[in-house]
Amino acid sequence: MTEEGGRRRNTILAALVLLRRMAPDITVSEMLAFLYVAENPGIRVKELAGLMVTSSATASRASRSLLGRDEPGALPPGRGWLLMASNGREAISRHLYLSHDGLALADRLDALILAARPIEADHASRPRPRLASSA
Repeated sequence: MTEEGGRRRNTILAALVLLRRMAPDITVSEMLAFLYVAENPGIRVKELAGLMVTSSATASRASRSLLGRDEPGALPPGRGWLLMASNGREAISRHLYLSHDGLALADRLDALILAARPIEADHASRPRPRLASSA
């Protein structure tokens, strides 16, 4: 991705911009929930909370807002990026997976990662701050 004027963005910023373009009102908790589910298909909300370093309630709200609007337990805005299902062995426990739309978004993020651009400060073009002298 480039900004106007041709400045290249690093991969992390490009991913955040893509998520904001897809959902301008997305929260940081929703972003984290989506990315952790993408990396850990079938994760349970309690495990997600541990990875997000947040409460189970926050992880639950974030993941439920990423479910489809018609999914049981979904919360607004119902982005449709996740699915919640039991694994058959544990009827009560719910596991999170990417939906079709979530997989498509993850593929777009993967493409950004494959085009990885390191975070590089252009030290030559930036003025160096002057340290105050203690005279």
